[in-house]
Amino acid sequence: MKKAILLLLVLSMMSVADAKTSKAKGAKKQSKSNVEAVVQSDENESEKTVADETPAPSADASSSQDASLVDSTFTIYIHPFNFLVPYSHFWAGVYVPNGWTDYPSFNLTIEWKLFEKSSLMTMPHFVRVDRSDDDYKIYDIGLQESYRWYNLGGHRWRYLQLGLLLSHLHVETDNDGDFDGWLYGFMMNVGMKKILNGGEGFLGRFALSVDIGLGYAFTSDFKGDRKGGYFRMDKGFTIDVNAAFGFQI
Repeated sequence: MKKAILLLLVLSMMSVADAKTSKAKGAKKQSKSNVEAVVQSDENESEKTVADETPAPSADASSSQDASLVDSTFTIYIHPFNFLVPYSHFWAGVYVPNGWTDYPSFNLTIEWKLFEKSSLMTMPHFVRVDRSDDDYKIYDIGLQESYRWYNLGGHRWRYLQLGLLLSHLHVETDNDGDFDGWLYGFMMNVGMKKILNGGEGFLGRFALSVDIGLGYAFTSDFKGDRKGGYFRMDKGFTIDVNAAFGFQI
């Protein structure tokens, strides 16, 4: 009987001990799970914060980069290809009512940036028209002054240009003497400008522009200095196709 009672006491004590051990293990496991949950929550919060602070890539990154290019205050252009003289079909290098015309044309353009997206364009020129077969030569020296607006149609470097022209013309003839007169008119051009190499380095100092325009030219009366002669000069609508290569100062 005593042995049975002693055995029951031992078994009771072992059950209590096992219960305490299981409870301790459960508490430890629960504590570990809580710590892991807190750590995971902190990691998720950190990742979310980094994701929020990192800017998303822009769909028009190239457009933004192009818009970030800045013009210099002054750009000087030469005109390697003068397809048409920009004010009168009288000097065009194609077939016109007066026939074929072979001439040297010298043009220079200075762009002065007045505001972020607008410039003043100054283009002096000299043209010598040799029409010896028709018994005359023309010497033309003048200036075209224009204002250029960029950002045409939402494109940073597409532009609209409006300008006025004034030229002094000297005509030499063998039969009727010399004549002097004026040519004046207006032009409207639309075109595109490109700054090379993204505006970086030495090549970034160069710029290209191409445009096409329409205008109208008027002429004054031409009366000869001697022999009482009279010379009639063409006037009317004209088309201009222009390409320029410039260096930014």
